[in-house]
Amino acid sequence: MKHKSQMVFKSVLAAVGGVALALPVHAEDAGKNTLAGLFQGAPKYKDADGNWLKLRGRIFYDMASVNETPTGGATNSIDADEFRAARLGVQGQNGNFKYVAELDFAGGKTSFKDVNVSWNGPVAVKVGQMKTTNSMEEITSARNISFLERGMVTDAFGLDRRLGMIVAKTGKNYRLAAGAFGNSLNAKQSSKPGNTVLSARVSFAPILEADKVLHIGGSVRYVKSAIGAPNRSARWGAHLANEKIKPVIGGDARLYGLELATVFKGFHAQAEYMSEDGDLGSANGGFVQAGYFLTGETRKYKAGSGKFDRTKPLRPLSEGGFGGWEVAARFDTLDARKAGDEQVDAWTLGLTWYPESHLRVKVNYTDASGDRFAGDGLQVRFQVDW
Repeated sequence: MKHKSQMVFKSVLAAVGGVALALPVHAEDAGKNTLAGLFQGAPKYKDADGNWLKLRGRIFYDMASVNETPTGGATNSIDADEFRAARLGVQGQNGNFKYVAELDFAGGKTSFKDVNVSWNGPVAVKVGQMKTTNSMEEITSARNISFLERGMVTDAFGLDRRLGMIVAKTGKNYRLAAGAFGNSLNAKQSSKPGNTVLSARVSFAPILEADKVLHIGGSVRYVKSAIGAPNRSARWGAHLANEKIKPVIGGDARLYGLELATVFKGFHAQAEYMSEDGDLGSANGGFVQAGYFLTGETRKYKAGSGKFDRTKPLRPLSEGGFGGWEVAARFDTLDARKAGDEQVDAWTLGLTWYPESHLRVKVNYTDASGDRFAGDGLQVRFQVDW
C-alpha cells in the first residue's frame, strides 16, 4: 500500500529540531535551562515527616497515516492527529497512606483515571478506581510501554479501570494480588450498565539483578454478566484506524492469562497470552515482542509490582548527550472468530527516542491483516509526563 506519510515525517523533523534547540548541548549549561528542568518530572513538596505531594499528568500527541482495505473493497486512507492523552492530577503520601486522583481531557471529554487511596502495612490495601489485577502489559503505565499502543488482547477483553479494592502481598522478587470490582466512575456518570469483576495475579522474578531479569506471571479474571460488544473492542495497532474487532463474550466470563518477560542489559523481551470464555462466545490472543537499546540503557523492572517502569537515558540532551535510542518489534494476534468477529494478525516495528527522562518521541509502523481487511499505518507520538 502507498503511504501518505510526508506530513508525518516533516512534523517529526520539526519537533525533533525544536527539542534539540530548546535544550542545552553542554552539561555545565543544564542548570541554566528551565526547559530541561520541565522534562525531569514535577517536583515533590515534602514536609519534615517525609510526607509529600506533587502534581502529575501527561500529554500524548499522536499523528498517523493509515491505510485500510476491506476485503474486495477500495482502500481508505486516513491522515489525522489527536491528543491520545491529556491528563492532570495530584498524588502524594501521608504516613502509610498514598493517594492519587487524575482526570483525562483527551478526545473532547473528561474522564476519571486513577482515583484511589492505598495503605501499606503487612499487606497492601488499595481502595477506589484502578486497574484490575491482570496483564503485565496493562498494568505497566502507557508512559513506559514499548509501542504507542498495547497488544490487542488488553482492549478486546475489556481490561479497564473500575471501582473496587485490591489486597496485595509483595516481596523482594514477587507480588500476589487479588481484587473485587464493580462499575467505573465513568460508566456511573453515563448510566451505563455495570458488572462484577473478580481478579487475581501472581508475578515472580527468579532472576532479579540490575541489568538481568526473568519475570514469570499469570492472572485470572471472572466477570459476572459480562457485557459484550459495546464495551469490548480492539484496533489493530493504530488508534486512529476505523477497523475494530468486537468479540461478544457475554454472560459470565472467565479469563486466563500468562506472562513472560526478560531483560539482559540492553535487550528486553516480553510475551503474553490470554483466553476468555463466556456464555456467548470465546476469544484468545497474545503478543511476542523484543527490543534493544542502542545507547546502553537497560529497561527498568519493578519486581514489587511485576511490571516495567521508567527507563531514563544515560546521556540526555541536557547533559550534552544524544538521549537514549531504542528499537523494538512485535507480533500481535487476536482470534475472535468464536465470539462473532474475525482473526487479526499485526506486525509492528518501533523506534523510540528518549531525549530526557520524562520526554519521548515514538515512531511505529504496523502492518496488519484480518479476515475482513488489510491495513498498515505509520504513527508518531510526542510524549511528555510529569
